[in-house]
Amino acid sequence: MKFKNIILAIVILFTAVGCTENFEELEKDPVALSANPAGQLTFTQLCMSGDGYYQWRANLIYSGGFVQHYAGAWNVTEFGSKFKKNDDYATAIWRNGYANELKNVVDILEKTSNNPAMVNMNAVAKIMKVMVAQRLTDLYGDIPYSQAGLGFSQGIVTPKYDTQEEVYTAFFNQLEEAYNQLNAEGGTVKGDLFYNGDIAKWKKLANTLRLRLAMRISEVKPQEAEKQVKAALQNGVFESNLDNCIMRHLDATFSDNPAAIDFRGNGLAYAFVGNENGDHFSSLVIDYLRDNEDPRLTMLATPKTTSSMAGKAGQPVQPGEKLYEGVRPGTFRWDAPGGSTAASGIQSYYKQKTTPYLHVSYSETQLLLAEAAYRGWVTGITAAEYYKKGVEAGIKQLLIYGVPAANQTDIDAYLNGKPLVAGTEKEQIATQLWITYIFNSIEAYSNWRRTGFPHLLPITNPDSETGGVTPKRLYYPNDEMQKNEVNYLDALSRMGGTNDWLNKVWWDVN
Repeated sequence: MKFKNIILAIVILFTAVGCTENFEELEKDPVALSANPAGQLTFTQLCMSGDGYYQWRANLIYSGGFVQHYAGAWNVTEFGSKFKKNDDYATAIWRNGYANELKNVVDILEKTSNNPAMVNMNAVAKIMKVMVAQRLTDLYGDIPYSQAGLGFSQGIVTPKYDTQEEVYTAFFNQLEEAYNQLNAEGGTVKGDLFYNGDIAKWKKLANTLRLRLAMRISEVKPQEAEKQVKAALQNGVFESNLDNCIMRHLDATFSDNPAAIDFRGNGLAYAFVGNENGDHFSSLVIDYLRDNEDPRLTMLATPKTTSSMAGKAGQPVQPGEKLYEGVRPGTFRWDAPGGSTAASGIQSYYKQKTTPYLHVSYSETQLLLAEAAYRGWVTGITAAEYYKKGVEAGIKQLLIYGVPAANQTDIDAYLNGKPLVAGTEKEQIATQLWITYIFNSIEAYSNWRRTGFPHLLPITNPDSETGGVTPKRLYYPNDEMQKNEVNYLDALSRMGGTNDWLNKVWWDVN
């Protein structure tokens, strides 16, 4: 059956018609995939957020549960909060990330190499390869990278596992190469759903990813991190929310079938809609937003309207007053005080097929620069100023979902009332990143492992398979032992000796 599905996927990919230059063309021809670089670029970008199979498993259930963005649904609680192993969940992004994404960008790189008419497409493919592989290495640790995707062209069917340090070194080199390659004479980038071939935007994305990755290694290689931060800033990172890397999805049928190649709707939205027993933010998220009077509370969560419950600090609730309550991580929503309907839900804006997916943001950029400034790596603007810009951008970036805008007066009051405070900079910045990454829990999980913030609520369930210890990584597919034994065992020897999810990745030294 697996072989049949692979053949079906290949047939669909190679027989689909045309390629796209913009969103309107994709809307007219929503399959729009072909075996040329433009079609493969379109397909890869669709997969990165439209793959409901791994968005549900890797992003929502495991990463979202681990980092306590979400709680209450049966699978999020049973596996993501209690830290129970499920091979299907743990390996979903590995299987589809390699088969559907990394393989295609490697193909683009090989087809466009040394072609003067496709210099820009080649550069974009380098950036895409980093984007795809970053999620894989940050979730798993050492991964096949330098030899990955070369089975057809070079006959490498058992690729070596590069160390995560080697992978990160390659990331920085490729992002620098891509930035330098991109130019007005380098050819048109067709099939691009992120920026419609805008070279200036792609250059900023390369540098902004470089900043993200530099801060990811800040604890393990601070000197290299500082060097990369400075280079990224000098070359030019995101300057406003207009630079954000966004995938705008179509009103297309959701799919959870990895062989269907139907990734045109938002995969995380699909997971919210199909998630068993509800979709709810955790009490950690709701309490933080509510207690800090954060304008994003009403933009993200639905209220529970009641006249019978006590309000904040036990005060009586007025009739019609809107209450917001999350579900405590490690519990099911029907176990919450007041029963299964007593928790706030996720606003409907985020559960549509057409819901955009935000990959990289200006808010993230400013918050990472706030930390870099706090460390003394960048000057000219204070950490407090970067922080304020990052928080404001994080509020306003929600407008891409069709959410009613927060009142600027309320935003200003929040920013002025919750400034960066000396002595708590790292915790404040990391916590704001955690909120900014609210629909990208994979990234939030990585930043939490790097910084240790926010402080998560303890998991005390007696049936937790880790004794309440949050996993440090996802574990490799067990069939790697049969497919790639020598390289698989070599990787395990560097990562604690066993395929265990309590073993840390290279950059996680806290």
